[in-house]
Amino acid sequence: MERLKPAPDVIDRIRANYIFSEMTDAELQQSLTHLDVTCYAPGEIIFQQGDHATRFFIVCEGVVQLFRTSPMGDKKVIEILKAGDSFAEAVFFMGGNYPVHAMAVDHVKLAGIAFQDFNGCLVNNVSLAFRMMGGMSRRIHGLVNEIDRLTLGTACQRLAFFLLEQVQAEGGSNASTVQLNAPKHVIASRIGIKPETLSRILSRFKEDGIVEESGHMLTVLDVQKLHAFQAEGLKNY
Repeated sequence: MERLKPAPDVIDRIRANYIFSEMTDAELQQSLTHLDVTCYAPGEIIFQQGDHATRFFIVCEGVVQLFRTSPMGDKKVIEILKAGDSFAEAVFFMGGNYPVHAMAVDHVKLAGIAFQDFNGCLVNNVSLAFRMMGGMSRRIHGLVNEIDRLTLGTACQRLAFFLLEQVQAEGGSNASTVQLNAPKHVIASRIGIKPETLSRILSRFKEDGIVEESGHMLTVLDVQKLHAFQAEGLKNY
């Protein structure tokens, strides 16, 4: 773990996040009074489930995974976060401890915002509080829809949905090359299927000319067919 001084690109990344996008320059400056920028090595723990929560985070570079472990030691990936995403902001309102573990998947740079500083911005600014609540409500609505897609669909539908999300994030519409931002076993855990099932379906997608794979890069060749799989699924996959 290495601490850095905030650079302009870090401030730009924070400004683009839904929590801060509606803030004025003065509001942003006040909320970032004690901004903490930290770098983590691959596999390094950012915080553990049960740790006392004092700040939330914006991912500036790299990929972070949030996960929980069962009493038997089984690991379930809750979310995979990339640059621009935020996490642990809900704990700001709930108080207490972090409900999950957070770990760097690769080389990660995080901006940490102290709860105490952020609370000072909201206490005397009702307008800002309501604007932030609106942003969080939209995000929660999106997460509920995502949960539906990742729990009610078949394994084929779940993988198709995940790949379409990556294409959309890259702004693609037809053929689009995306980077798999986490190891395949982490992605499998995130979408609720076994790693061998993910590998089998991905192999079928490649055989059918839907995707091509080269290292960590995946080219989606037939976006429309992925949409069809997401909507209908395939029993023979």
